[in-house]
Amino acid sequence: MEKRLKWLYAASLALSGLVLGQMLLFVGQHLFKWHVRYNIFDLCVILFKNLHIPAPIALNLVNVVILYTLSAVLLLIMRQTFQAMKAKKLVAKHQDAALTLQYRGMYQLAEHQLRIIASKAPTAMTIGFRKPQIILSTGLLDMLDPTELHAVIDHEKCHLKHRDPLAIFLLSVISKALWYIPIFAWLAKKYPIMIELRADKYAIGQMNQPADLGSALLKLLKQQSPVPNLSLSHASFAETSINVRIKHILDPQMTFLLPWPRLRIVVSLLIAILLMGLI
Repeated sequence: MEKRLKWLYAASLALSGLVLGQMLLFVGQHLFKWHVRYNIFDLCVILFKNLHIPAPIALNLVNVVILYTLSAVLLLIMRQTFQAMKAKKLVAKHQDAALTLQYRGMYQLAEHQLRIIASKAPTAMTIGFRKPQIILSTGLLDMLDPTELHAVIDHEKCHLKHRDPLAIFLLSVISKALWYIPIFAWLAKKYPIMIELRADKYAIGQMNQPADLGSALLKLLKQQSPVPNLSLSHASFAETSINVRIKHILDPQMTFLLPWPRLRIVVSLLIAILLMGLI
């Protein structure tokens, strides 16, 4: 299932990149007189005309779809940029420099990979796109035993390695901006489950047993409070697919079955074909 979701993730990025790229070319072609040999949205206009939709209406329909989609992408990126700046300031303001330096050395993490903040709320998450970093709170350090903390950090190291916050952000953008292609919304909901199971699997492998990871997760579920004023794309230790993860921790050999969304895939392909003007 992990391999299938990875392929579906890669295909979704490719499809959304193609659609968005063609939208930009369409805008450049009509506003800046770019010379483009092939554009799927020109074909859309022709398709609508062949369906006996008047040319102005056909062009307006295409323009509305493009304007909405590109505006939504721009707005989501701007909002995320603002939240990233806000999170950076919050982390810098509350960082415990001495503990950060100590735990970087203990767990062999680079300077940009770990920040410990002074907060009573137990927090464990990975944020950042270009240089992701693990954020832990002093409340978490006080709450967990050393082996439990080790398991949590191993879990977050997996998020760090695979740049999971970036994947979550990209899926969030395409699922909201291209909501009319339904497979994106399904993947944005299911892919984070796979991300957390993969990180749990990595931590269990590093610890050679699931007990410490399981007890850390249960402790965090009892004590966790939401991070205030932070709506940044991130991979958090105790926010996603808790029931499935507990079952997986109790039985690491458990097979996670996720039925293929056949109807969504068919509808998405039909919409993609419509956008490409090939019907």
